[in-house]
Amino acid sequence: MNEKDTLNKALEILQNVLGAQETLVFAIKPSPVFGRGKAPNAIFLIEIDKDLKNKRNLARNVSKKSIIGIKLTGKIFIAEIRRCTEPRFLRSSLSFFKELKGQFHDWIPLIVTPYIGPGGRELCRQEGISYIDTFGNVGIFLKDGFILKESKESIKSETRELKSLFAIKSTRIIRVLLENSTRHWKLQDLADSSKVSLGHVHNVVNKLSDEEYITKTEQGIKINQPGKLLDDWAKYYKFTEINVIDSFYSDERAYSLLEQKLAHTAVNLNYTYAFTLFAAALLIIPYVRTPFVHFYLLGDKNKFAQNANLKPVTSGGNVSIITPYDEGVFNSGNDINGLKVVGNIQLYLDLINYPTRGKEQAEILREKVIRF
Repeated sequence: MNEKDTLNKALEILQNVLGAQETLVFAIKPSPVFGRGKAPNAIFLIEIDKDLKNKRNLARNVSKKSIIGIKLTGKIFIAEIRRCTEPRFLRSSLSFFKELKGQFHDWIPLIVTPYIGPGGRELCRQEGISYIDTFGNVGIFLKDGFILKESKESIKSETRELKSLFAIKSTRIIRVLLENSTRHWKLQDLADSSKVSLGHVHNVVNKLSDEEYITKTEQGIKINQPGKLLDDWAKYYKFTEINVIDSFYSDERAYSLLEQKLAHTAVNLNYTYAFTLFAAALLIIPYVRTPFVHFYLLGDKNKFAQNANLKPVTSGGNVSIITPYDEGVFNSGNDINGLKVVGNIQLYLDLINYPTRGKEQAEILREKVIRF
């Protein structure tokens, strides 16, 4: 969409949100030149029929969080039409608009864009800058109230963004950053630690920077929103959907002896392994206790099962061998009492959306161990 189409679509959406399509009058005026040679892309005036000002249906389509009865008669919006609305790029517009608000108190700054993601919307809300995108996301912030509307149509777009950022090889980089959240990284060191190409690290780092998850300094890059990055990854990651899980049964009743037996079998076969879920949590910070053992394994499952005297079952198993979605799950792992366990970040991700009290254990791990 070009700028004119984007603006027209935004005005149409604003009409629908207000529920007063027949009463809005938009007068789009040429942009004057303000200080420093900068100017918004468009200025338009909104007028509402006086007879409808106090009618409740004025905002019938507005979300429950909105304040009903906002007066928009004669309001002037200063609109900037943007294509890039990642937080890093958005800040330049917000800075200009904040300066402009100091000079023209009655004018309402407005970002108009084809799509503004959750990070950009949150930033606009924090700064009190209004926005509309063509998906139907609306935030109008006035002195006497606000209008908020979140569009369901944008969910697909946001899911695509998450899928791109948290693609398999990209998560190797993100995992290393989160496991070392206080460290400054050079790109080559990050590539070596995450075991991906330098070019891919460069692309992922740029995306993380655009979304303001990280900052770039003379010392290197450093994560500055580890909690938010972990939360966003957890929204996309589903342990039971992304990995292949096979169930087995062991006659060994002593939990600690069962773990040792499985570990020794993996070492003897020269297979890579790491305990996860409650088996790993029991070794790090026990909270929820279960009779089940889950562990990642790189190797022949059938051969491993034979050597460990495990019986394959379709239900009622007490041992789950997991073929990992990526070898990166073994990065940043821990060695506890001679047993290999996944790193704290991977363990949190595995637990947080796992049924049967996984979330409880994940929250304890995050509070006591991860701490962001």
